[in-house]
Amino acid sequence: MPSLMRTVVFVASAVTYAYAATISPTKAASISVNTVIEFQELDGFGISQAFQRAEDIFGKEGLSSKNAKHVLDLLFSIDKGAGFSILRNGIGSSNSSDSDFMNSIEPFSPGSPSAKPHYVWDRNDSGQFPLAQEAYDRGLVGLYGNAWSAPGYMKTNGDENNGGYLCGVTNTSCPSGNWMEAYADYLVQWARLYKESGVKVTNIGFLNEPEFAASYAGMLSDGTQAADFIRILAKTIKASGMNLAINCCDGIGWEEQEQMMAGLQAGPDPAENYLSVVTGHGYNSMPNFPLSTKKKTWVTEWADLSGGFTPHAFFKSGATGEGMTWARNIQVALLDANVSGFFYWIGAENSTTDSGLINLIGDEVIPSKRFWAFAQFSRFARPGARRVEATSSAPLLHVSSFLNKDGSIVTQAINNATEAYDISLKVHCSARINNARPYVTNNANDLTALAPIRVASDGTFKTRIPAHSLVSFVCS
Repeated sequence: MPSLMRTVVFVASAVTYAYAATISPTKAASISVNTVIEFQELDGFGISQAFQRAEDIFGKEGLSSKNAKHVLDLLFSIDKGAGFSILRNGIGSSNSSDSDFMNSIEPFSPGSPSAKPHYVWDRNDSGQFPLAQEAYDRGLVGLYGNAWSAPGYMKTNGDENNGGYLCGVTNTSCPSGNWMEAYADYLVQWARLYKESGVKVTNIGFLNEPEFAASYAGMLSDGTQAADFIRILAKTIKASGMNLAINCCDGIGWEEQEQMMAGLQAGPDPAENYLSVVTGHGYNSMPNFPLSTKKKTWVTEWADLSGGFTPHAFFKSGATGEGMTWARNIQVALLDANVSGFFYWIGAENSTTDSGLINLIGDEVIPSKRFWAFAQFSRFARPGARRVEATSSAPLLHVSSFLNKDGSIVTQAINNATEAYDISLKVHCSARINNARPYVTNNANDLTALAPIRVASDGTFKTRIPAHSLVSFVCS
């Protein structure tokens, strides 16, 4: 513990950040990182700009070109922003782009499941195609094409909205026939149109929150019904020669997705065998336990939907949308649910609600503290990294750590206490570590880079973590 008169000052660019023992009381704690003990591989962090939220960035009523570039850099640049590595695009099912609909590549029924489809392609896809181009230019690794619903003419209720089931799956009967193969062709064609236009789709999904009959685009399904279609989709992808990984099923909550697993795993030909990723959301139930699968798992949607936009609070007692809450949501999913991917719902949108990471008001760009909390993870823990063992001696000092493919080690430390912690952090690894570079986000800082800390020959260094703060230590 330093004397009460000691002040340590870190300087980064024009920012001076002071840790002063005279300002607040401190506690002592230790953090241990062991890179020999590895857990899941990380695929990355992501966002969506579905339902024409991409148009909020560079549509007709979007931002100026300067600020559109700024938002794209914030979202996808590893040097200037969060470096999100996966983008979730919605595969549209609407026959128009009115309101916030996502237009379909087959807006009208061909007449029957066996009739020749008439696909249309506008190279815009509700603003999502140019968004994907810009994201790939900034280092995007994966593009997840996810359909909220099949077109209405393929469903039991004849409507893309208000639930309904895909015609042909178990316990459905449609006068028009079985549309499963036609829907599989539809999804593959969407990915092919992207590919032919120069953008690679890596993952494909066909459901969104299948437990919920929403007033907007959506489609109901249980695990058995999803399995029926997965087998068809896998055969269609194989015949097409496309390289597409199948995701399922974007349950509305983690427990709801768990309830679908039995149907996906049943029978002599389990549909789970054809999946690459099992996907779920965090709304109805949190991702705080591992799903019953050996496949990778992603949290592909979650957001704060509680009220007005609160951009400037990393810690605010009683607030649900503040950055501290979301830092812990990410960390718990990584640690307790062993997820390989974590997506927030909307990256940036023109709205006064609290659902986006970045708020766009007119031509103003306002990143939230949630955004910077995500950036503390996504910028430094990169695709292909392995989560490694990290432990803390203090109950309110929460830690996670990742070993990147380039050998760098990043440790995220969330101090949820009212006091600062003087810590001793030791990294156990085979390589010699020379420096640890801290980055801090709290009420006063947004991913602020501090001066490097010299690491002793045994992998140990000492520093301070302020109260109600998230610090990422990048060791190289």
